[in-house]
Amino acid sequence: MATALGARVKPTKGFLLQLKKRVGFVEEGYKLLELKRDELANELRASLDVLGAKRRELEERVERSLRNLGRAYASLGSNEMRSQTKAVEKSLEIDVLPRSVMGIVVPYLKVQSEPSVINKFGPIVRSVAREFRELMEGLLRVAELESRIERIADDLEKTNRKVNALEKIVIPEYKRVIKQIEDRLDEDLLEEFIRTKFVRSIISERRA
Repeated sequence: MATALGARVKPTKGFLLQLKKRVGFVEEGYKLLELKRDELANELRASLDVLGAKRRELEERVERSLRNLGRAYASLGSNEMRSQTKAVEKSLEIDVLPRSVMGIVVPYLKVQSEPSVINKFGPIVRSVAREFRELMEGLLRVAELESRIERIADDLEKTNRKVNALEKIVIPEYKRVIKQIEDRLDEDLLEEFIRTKFVRSIISERRA
């Protein structure tokens, strides 16, 4: 007797016990996956809320930084601004590091090195540089969060597919086969009972 479980079914008590034990493990796994799915869904909703707030904050910061940059150009002039920015020696370096969230590897963006403007420029340029430094930090955090959301959503989709497969295909198939074996064993038991009763009836008649 073959089934969708990928193994030949033996209508025996031993095989029935094996199947019941196996479906027990599968149901435990199903419950754990359900918990994981719910936790991922909650984490995704919370992360989306945070992302919305951070994006609004970032938009305000962009507008503020651009206004301050415009004021700096108006105050110092284009030539002076270009002259001062050309004096920047170091470039910006960012490391992408792994971080685990609920067993999912997500990127963490860390500034490794950045240009220093503390002792080289006047207060106007330093103020603008500080604004754009904070803006860059905000951009990094938003980029991190967007990547995190994408990976959580991907894992949630995979987990949901597994939950649905177990709920709608695997577990029902196990239970169908278990019921089939139980019915077969009941039939065999009934046949054995009838056969035994018939034999006893014949023996009783012969003795009479």
